[in-house]
Amino acid sequence: MWKTIAKICILLGVASYLIYAVVAFNHSDESQVCTGLDIIVNDQDSTGFINENEVRELLVANKLFPEGRALKDIGLTKMEKVLKASPYIDEALCYKAADGRMTIRVTPRVPVLHVLNKAGEDFYIDNCGGIMPRGHHYINLIVMTGNVQKKTAGPLYAPMGVTLCRDTFWNHRIQEIHVTDAGELELTPRVGEHIIQLGDTSRLTDKLCRLQTFYAEGLSKAGWNRYKTINMKFDNQVICTRRE
Repeated sequence: MWKTIAKICILLGVASYLIYAVVAFNHSDESQVCTGLDIIVNDQDSTGFINENEVRELLVANKLFPEGRALKDIGLTKMEKVLKASPYIDEALCYKAADGRMTIRVTPRVPVLHVLNKAGEDFYIDNCGGIMPRGHHYINLIVMTGNVQKKTAGPLYAPMGVTLCRDTFWNHRIQEIHVTDAGELELTPRVGEHIIQLGDTSRLTDKLCRLQTFYAEGLSKAGWNRYKTINMKFDNQVICTRRE
């Protein structure tokens, strides 16, 4: 019985301490001033589109920079909303620490294609199909030219951009994707003077696999400049047009 009573007393003591700690923390949070800000940009080196200084500039421009302000007056939700409104930021998480410091963790949007269309527009397509303005940013990606409509470019071409970016073989071999007036895709490789007629993005993985096999077993023996066009539009076929 005494053991049971002792256990109950210990549990009550622990519960009381936890309640006190929570109350004390909240009271401290209400009275403390933000003494510092830690900004973490996830995978910053992979895109270079957003950095710590740009996050700070966004907060300052929107009068939300937290250092020196009372923690109780800092709206985390509002800060996150402003940061996520940036065309270069995918996710933002803001939180306060017990020592008065704040942390902001930002995840950038990831561009997969650089578009320079015939309308003179210059923008990026991200891996989720969103449009990112060019601004002062530049990243070396496969360039898409021609009849690319900005309103529909994301849903149409983002999956292809992701596939090409993730495939180390093709990411280093394709330099341009041209969209003809008829909406068909023509790929320009970095090596060789031929044009790859892809047609559309349907069965893309199959087309790239067949083309890679043809590169290894055909072009490497016949010569990289032997053909003018390589047509991948039809199932189970690779149709080539010789150079005159």
